[in-house]
Amino acid sequence: MADRGAGGGLAGLRYAAPMRIRKLETYVLEGKAERAIEFGAGSYGTFTATLVELTTDDGITGIGECIARKAPRVTDRVVRDLLWPVVDGRDPRDAAGIWDDMFRQLRAWGHYRGFVQEAMSGIDQAIWDIAAKAQGIPLYKALGGAGRTSVPVYGSKVYTAPLDAMARSVQDNVVKAGHKAFKIQLGRSAASGGYRADIDVARVCREAAGPGIEMGADVNSAYDAATAIKVCHEIARYDLAFIEEPVYPDDIDGYELIRRSQPIPLAGGESEFGIFGFREILRRRAMDIVQPDVARIGGFTAAMRLGALVHAHNVRYAPHTGFSCGVAQLASLHLAAAVPNLWRSEQMFITENPLAEIFTAPLPTPANGEVRLPTAAGLGLELDMKKVAKHRLA
Repeated sequence: MADRGAGGGLAGLRYAAPMRIRKLETYVLEGKAERAIEFGAGSYGTFTATLVELTTDDGITGIGECIARKAPRVTDRVVRDLLWPVVDGRDPRDAAGIWDDMFRQLRAWGHYRGFVQEAMSGIDQAIWDIAAKAQGIPLYKALGGAGRTSVPVYGSKVYTAPLDAMARSVQDNVVKAGHKAFKIQLGRSAASGGYRADIDVARVCREAAGPGIEMGADVNSAYDAATAIKVCHEIARYDLAFIEEPVYPDDIDGYELIRRSQPIPLAGGESEFGIFGFREILRRRAMDIVQPDVARIGGFTAAMRLGALVHAHNVRYAPHTGFSCGVAQLASLHLAAAVPNLWRSEQMFITENPLAEIFTAPLPTPANGEVRLPTAAGLGLELDMKKVAKHRLA
């Protein structure tokens, strides 16, 4: 902060001393759902996360989340042993410089993806949380904002089940709940009918939703390019807003082929780890909607840098949350409120996630297809440490 002294002018400017990050705490969490979720990538019943808590020398604390789909203790060790020495003693208002220094740690050795990038994500979120709290403003305002105090969302998602059960889920959890957009699960196994059954899924879900609600479909990389093109031509009649991750994320040639060979907008990006991967996707015009995860791409710093690329390439931005803990879900809302070219933010409205509600107040919920952002400084909600302790691994 700057202050003009009694004499006025530049000579009277006075600057606050820099803050310093002095303390690190991590929380490795695990929670088991009552029933496993079945989707294109397999079965998922245990939710895990690694939370990062940073505290400055003047007592301001920030929190962030690293995606930790598997082996969350590995992410914890990366945070503590590899990245904390870079962060210790730094001014949290230098978020971009800290991010660049963390990225340099292993880039020269070829490690610019995976656990390192996910660990960076939690640290960067915590740094921005501190910076926003120091200013006394919501985090999305600290990011620069985009004039939004609420963000449009799409409900995620109607998972694999018998057709009549999926139709009831659309009615109960989408139509009656007032959602304006939602996502269905495709990518059935051969034993469950394969891609032919997926065509029936799209039909019954569209019939249940009616014509006025936007519907996307997530395949979780279950197809090859030829199958994806065949399915898209069949389900295009059901007016899909997008088809997500039809092939593996490293098959950019496949994405290019699918995008130019069928009419449904192509989405993806939750499995992409950073700016350089997205740069190649956008350069090749391989996607219409990019879906980065703030807990994987490298936090807010990287996600906002991606926002500039998205704007320059005139595609749409739709932050991903998936099976994340409540911290990343809340962080995604702040990101959505700040980025250009926003389509909608993913809202996990059906998934039973035991790590979602870990705050002293509930996560914001949608009304009329939008979620209002918290007005308190930083992320806007405080961790409930009793809930955190319940799920903390030794």
